[in-house]
Amino acid sequence: MARILRPFSILPSRVAEGYRRSSAVFSFNHDGLEVARVRNRSRYLPLWHLIFFIYFAMIIRLVVAADIGTAGYEARMQEMREGHTLERLAARVMHMDPVSRQLAVQIRTGLTFINQRILDRRI
Repeated sequence: MARILRPFSILPSRVAEGYRRSSAVFSFNHDGLEVARVRNRSRYLPLWHLIFFIYFAMIIRLVVAADIGTAGYEARMQEMREGHTLERLAARVMHMDPVSRQLAVQIRTGLTFINQRILDRRI
């Protein structure tokens, strides 16, 4: 008997909370046949977007620091820290930690070696 009345017992909670949207999307084919598809319940900002942004910021930071050197990079970051709100935010995101600084130095050393020894170019 309890099994029969179970659907009716959740009715007051559904009415109080409001009905959820259906998890199916209905559309029509070219011949007029109705087709139901499962609704994609994705988050507004997926986690991989945040991870990609962090990796992208790290790569840009390393490339710029390797190109202009760590001293020049720190001078530009100091200029950005004294700028407007958006510049201060960018300076916080692009701040060099010791590991990134060491990687930038190693990349710069490697690029200098490649340019001088392999490509016969002077910087």
